[in-house]
Amino acid sequence: MRRMLFTIIAILSASSIAVSGEYAGYAGAFLRNGVGARALGMGGAFTAVAEGIDAVYYNPAGLGFIPRTMVGFSYKSLSLDRHFGHIAVAFPIRNEAAMAASWLNFGVSDVPMRGQSRQILGEVKNNSNAFELSFAKALGEKFSFGGKIRYLQEKFDDLQSFTVGMDMGAIARPREFVSIAAVFQNIGSKHQWNGGDYWTRGTTYEEQFPIVMKFGAAGNLVKGKIVPAVDLETSDKGELKFRAGTELWYTKKVTRRVEDEYEEDLYVEVEEDVRVAGLRIGVDRKNPTFGASVIRVMRNTSLSLDYAYLVGREGTSAGHLFTLGFVF
Repeated sequence: MRRMLFTIIAILSASSIAVSGEYAGYAGAFLRNGVGARALGMGGAFTAVAEGIDAVYYNPAGLGFIPRTMVGFSYKSLSLDRHFGHIAVAFPIRNEAAMAASWLNFGVSDVPMRGQSRQILGEVKNNSNAFELSFAKALGEKFSFGGKIRYLQEKFDDLQSFTVGMDMGAIARPREFVSIAAVFQNIGSKHQWNGGDYWTRGTTYEEQFPIVMKFGAAGNLVKGKIVPAVDLETSDKGELKFRAGTELWYTKKVTRRVEDEYEEDLYVEVEEDVRVAGLRIGVDRKNPTFGASVIRVMRNTSLSLDYAYLVGREGTSAGHLFTLGFVF
């Protein structure tokens, strides 16, 4: 009895506050929160860009083009005492393929549990975790496909559920200056909640995840110094979302030692243009976004710091997001 009132409130509110306005009434809403300051600075229009470590989240097919091992850390503090974090590592394997492992965590802190007389009985444990394994395979420089298996755990006090799902995506680069892509998310995911954890005669409630479909196009202009992108997102629930963004990069020439393409354990020096600083602007469902990047380039490694400023969506406040990345 002491938990009955709060349980009803927790279950109804947990899904709605996860991501305000973003499939808020459906299972796994926190998965659509977006990660990576670079991508979010472009309004989240990253399906066809899908470069670097952020490809793990936006389109696993982009991993097929990564040249070296990458690690990324992202953290976002949200309103209502919520937080959202993401850690990922990706590495190429032979024959133009790559693998990645990542962890998404969403939680709410300082939520009091109250009894029927509104007395405080403690704090409620409220968190969600997604553990993911991704794989991608590139077919030359013009096409890549990839997939991701996700194990998802969500917990509200003593009520918890586990599920497994899949994302699939593809990227085509018919020309050097253009990319097109598609992603299908939440394939096979559903939650089953057992009310018997709270009531003697509890029932089982099933939540289907919406199948999210994203389609994107991006440019690669002036040797990668200008990158415009647009995304269209819909689902089997009928929502339609539009995102767009552009980034501008400042580059410089550096010399790297890379493994020879045809002979193992043979390294050669090559000169190439690398990005060292960037600015970006975007729009995410009518909400403007802004961002910037600074990259410290060393001989065979690089360290990046990305920043995004997100104007608050309806019912939320504006926020700042930082992402730290390593390439080696």
